[in-house]
Amino acid sequence: MKKLNYLLLIASAASTISIRAQQTAVGDTCSFGRFAPGLTSFAFATTNTTQITYGVNSTTNVARVYTPSGDVNTCRPVIIWAHGGGFVTGSYLEQKTTDMMTQFARKGYIAITMRYRLWPGTPANNQQYQEALIRGVQDMVAAIRFVRANANAFGADTSQIFVGGSSAGAIIANHTAFMDETEAFPVALANQGGNYNVSTPTVNLSQPYNVAGCVSQAGSLWDLNFLTGETSPFGAVHNTSDATVPHNSGGGSQQIYTQLQNQNVKSFLKLTNSPGLHTPFPATPSAPYVDTFNLASYSQLYAMLKHNGAASVTVNASTLSALPNALAYQWYFNNNAISGATLQTHVATSSGNYKVLTRNCTNCFSTSNTVSVSLVTTGLYSKHSNFSLELFPSPCKYELNIKSKGDVQIINFYSVTGSKILTINNPEASHTINTSEWPSGLYFAEFYSTDKSLKTIKFIKSE
Repeated sequence: MKKLNYLLLIASAASTISIRAQQTAVGDTCSFGRFAPGLTSFAFATTNTTQITYGVNSTTNVARVYTPSGDVNTCRPVIIWAHGGGFVTGSYLEQKTTDMMTQFARKGYIAITMRYRLWPGTPANNQQYQEALIRGVQDMVAAIRFVRANANAFGADTSQIFVGGSSAGAIIANHTAFMDETEAFPVALANQGGNYNVSTPTVNLSQPYNVAGCVSQAGSLWDLNFLTGETSPFGAVHNTSDATVPHNSGGGSQQIYTQLQNQNVKSFLKLTNSPGLHTPFPATPSAPYVDTFNLASYSQLYAMLKHNGAASVTVNASTLSALPNALAYQWYFNNNAISGATLQTHVATSSGNYKVLTRNCTNCFSTSNTVSVSLVTTGLYSKHSNFSLELFPSPCKYELNIKSKGDVQIINFYSVTGSKILTINNPEASHTINTSEWPSGLYFAEFYSTDKSLKTIKFIKSE
């Protein structure tokens, strides 16, 4: 590869509810032990490998998938890796890449090393370097879309697909993360199929190719303007004496990192200092630096893993909702877990303090703020008959709770138009009815005592 060219590449109701926040959100705590970034920290002893074809070219668009053996988690972050070799050589099955993918998988990731189309011969000018780059980006886009289209088979968390690579592979990953189709080099793109979809089977075109972050070993970016408006996290390791892809010129890792830092984007940079080193390989004089480079990449990807974010509770009438979306929920009442309350929403049925614990598929837990709910029920009491009735909450959504005292014999429920909805004979002292299928609106409960006294109480059903 010619050095010069490479350097250039870079209502009126029976009940009312009052809500007030008791405390701020606790925030999230992540059990990322399985992804521990150390060189000796592995959650799994062995891995499984599978060969796949991710694009239209069954010879070139192939990849090897590494997954942890015996893992029961079906929602795992993914790292898609491109090998180095100056766009003209290298293999997706080279030792340093397969070693790294094995270690990623043993930590609990889905690790994919992809083969991509190499340039025939050495690119002669910048135009051909752009075309070589476009080919790699097209293939990586195809791999991302393939993983999303087959997420269930992979056991993949589609919100956590990361890309990475070494040298030319890092350059491909950087451009996949930060260059979009509208920014791509027009002539190079036209010469290599006209769009990003050339390597992608038609069935996957509806799948987005955005990524959750990028991990780069000795990479660069052709145009730093590609970073404008970007928010994806970035991590890089680069040697300060790298003469092949300089770290601090021509769109090198230092420049990418600095600009993303200025844009308040989560980014990480590990600089090494080894004279003449570009990227290290096992069984060469640079072998001691393999661990240094890989450890930096493991740590950076670990730091990019998606947290829940602090959970919070919003209130609509008596319905409590947890934000953001999570994989699992557990609601608490007065610091005690509510049996069966494991949905994103919960209807408060008693006065007291509520909060929710959420979990995402990366095993992050977040405890929400606590809200104090007061169900103030207006009951109906008769001076002439020894009975009373309470209905709550109102507005209700999924359930209506009934509490009766004395000699209540019959309760009839009517819509505002007078249509009878339900009759309860000899109600228990505490009774709950399912109102989830009832249309929203005003309803009336008509009830009788044993002495035939008739009373009516109204309530509201909300969406």
